[in-house]
Amino acid sequence: MKIKLEKYNIEYSVEGEGQDLVILHGWGCNKEMFDFLVDHYKSKYRVYAFDLPGFGGSAEPTQVMGTMEYAKQMQEVFEALEIKNPIGIGHSFGGRILIKMATFYTFDKLILTGSAGVVNKRPLRYYVKVYTFKVMKRLYRMGPVQKVFPNMLDKYRKKTGSADYNQASPMMKQVLSKVVNENLVHEFNKVKVPTLLIWGELDTATPVNDGKLMEKEFQDAGLVVFEGGSHYAFLEQAQRFLKVLDAFI
Repeated sequence: MKIKLEKYNIEYSVEGEGQDLVILHGWGCNKEMFDFLVDHYKSKYRVYAFDLPGFGGSAEPTQVMGTMEYAKQMQEVFEALEIKNPIGIGHSFGGRILIKMATFYTFDKLILTGSAGVVNKRPLRYYVKVYTFKVMKRLYRMGPVQKVFPNMLDKYRKKTGSADYNQASPMMKQVLSKVVNENLVHEFNKVKVPTLLIWGELDTATPVNDGKLMEKEFQDAGLVVFEGGSHYAFLEQAQRFLKVLDAFI
């Protein structure tokens, strides 16, 4: 099913009856990744799984959106669907959006797994890549350089950019560049809702220290670490994930 708002088409699924439970996926993913959660909870809850703008069946943004714009967009969707006081489940980018929403929207509980939201100190090689690209971009604007090396910038982007960045459309590349540099740490103490944090021990996309920081700074949070788990520990250890969620909910 789709809900059409003023500027966006949002695709979502809804199954079951009972308290509202909403699921937001991570970057580069879609709602189908959480089908196992929908199947598990639809007998007791009204479960909504969304394709965020720019992913799955939902239209791309028409302008560059940051975390707040995504959060406000999802608030509009929830209100249009008459979702009230839901349990929120978010992975990675979806978790980032739920954290932002929790500063101004009412949730019953939150479950965040491998959530984004912390901008960690970057190694020197990162800044070398960034400033090298800026220099190359300036040179590329010069007619002679562009003529001699017509594909220079694209080749450099593909060589140095992340997989998420390289696979994104031009608009979503701009969105990604914006959101990954938004540090939500200063807002963590505004998250008052009971929050379960589930992390993979070996997560390299959002290190487990990010989860430890959220546990410390959120007003009511607890962290569970899945030994040997990656950024997708919730899929790798799905049965354990469901048991921990059941105990919390």
